[in-house]
Amino acid sequence: MWPGMQRNRLVPVCGTCCSSGPGAPLWIWMFCCGLALIRGQSYYPTVNTHYGKLRGVRVPLPSEILGPVDQYLGVPYAAPPVGEKRFLPPEPPSSWSGIKNATHFAPVCPQNIHNAVPEIMMPIWFTFNLDIVATYIQDQNEDCLYLNIYVPTEDDIRDTGAKPVMVYIHGGSYMEGTGNMIDGSVLASYGNVIVITLNFRVGVLGFLSTGDQAAKGNYGLLDQIQALRWISENIGYFGGDSNRITVFGSGIGASCVSLLTLSHHSEGLFHRAIIQSGSALSSWAVNYQPVKYTRLLAEKVGCNVLDTMDMVHCLRKKNARELVEQDIQPARYHVAFGPVIDGDVIPDDPEILMEQGEFLNYDIMLGVNQGEGLRFVENVVDSEDGVSGNDFDFSVSDFVDSLYGYPEGKDTLRETIKFMYTDWADRDNPETRRKTLVALFTDHQWVEPSVVTADLHARYGSPTYFYAFYHHCQSLMKPAWSDAFMLCMLGSVWKSAEHEWNKGHKQKLTRENVSHSGPVRN
Repeated sequence: MWPGMQRNRLVPVCGTCCSSGPGAPLWIWMFCCGLALIRGQSYYPTVNTHYGKLRGVRVPLPSEILGPVDQYLGVPYAAPPVGEKRFLPPEPPSSWSGIKNATHFAPVCPQNIHNAVPEIMMPIWFTFNLDIVATYIQDQNEDCLYLNIYVPTEDDIRDTGAKPVMVYIHGGSYMEGTGNMIDGSVLASYGNVIVITLNFRVGVLGFLSTGDQAAKGNYGLLDQIQALRWISENIGYFGGDSNRITVFGSGIGASCVSLLTLSHHSEGLFHRAIIQSGSALSSWAVNYQPVKYTRLLAEKVGCNVLDTMDMVHCLRKKNARELVEQDIQPARYHVAFGPVIDGDVIPDDPEILMEQGEFLNYDIMLGVNQGEGLRFVENVVDSEDGVSGNDFDFSVSDFVDSLYGYPEGKDTLRETIKFMYTDWADRDNPETRRKTLVALFTDHQWVEPSVVTADLHARYGSPTYFYAFYHHCQSLMKPAWSDAFMLCMLGSVWKSAEHEWNKGHKQKLTRENVSHSGPVRN
């Protein structure tokens, strides 16, 4: 059984403590829930680790059916990647004497949420609430490699041994985000699992690469691997089972999880992966032109671009704020700073690694939502009038031109896509055109990469589960006509516990629904 499914649902659902609607995203619900939880904190548990003792805080949840959760916040899992350690793999943290206070979040990794990337590369819930998001990332520091641990305190009578562990990799666009935005308390208590969130280096500081030994890149992925190493070594002290660790994430977080399953550096550090709305095969999962953007950054801050060693030495001397605030715009549907094929952490093209069976040691659950492609068509879609024929043709042409650099065959490709994504029984209906245009982007950016990933994983008989989420949710962050996308799913998954529990609510992802999806091949 997958962790968190002990009580007829894959993940917990709790109600509103804010005025947000049922489609509100994960972080809003957890923020509101967190406000309700801070009342009545009085017990401060301590726990040993390999590096020293930690003092956490026991937090009661605002629901009679949920037990309290011990929170250990701001736990260092790596040494500060500062000074000469910038643009290098993380190192283990130093030990400490006495008891370290772990009752407050640590700073987040340096980032810039304004003009960092094209809006189409950022989650809708992120861009819709930039002012609120900004409050979560005000405290920034390069010394940011910390994790947060949420431990349930009431044992499930069906599982009284060491608890399964779920490690959440936050999304974004590789340029922003923090594990601090996700409160794992409700999931931990309801699912009787230990939930862990973490910060990792993002953007320039997390993924800059010169394409050679001067700066190999993938520091953000290596941070995640170091966090998993710390968890594997220490989770037993918190009552967790190091042999039942599941890594999960959505969007860019899902791409990270997918890449972690392909890296030999991750071997033995986790056992299951949940890959939601993303894959290592998505066009934005891997940066295939890292040197181009690194040189552009170096030019902007006045560093030598002719010698990579000199360039990296110069970039290490620059203030982190100066680096992250540079406006480096990637090609459409791609990223400027993200994971790279370095021959080590990612030894080859992800699809080649999948074909070679590199990820067969993991059980994998993955899936998509029907309306994921909304983000890519917002600028041409009119919520009232649908999409005109001219706008449809332009969107398809722009899509082909942005993704396929070779000129040969472009005309044929454009016409083929138009033919395949035209509902010929209702070809003149602008609302139908709107629906098929969203389907085009959903299929290309999410469905096809996820289906191929699932097929390659299942090909060798490895346990592989695939879901498709179709529920039509209501949210201020999307037009009323649009179909389900990630915030719809996460909005109900991570809600606060104060709302009346309605077991019949259609938004809930239940064990029955998961069983209906069935394995791809088992």
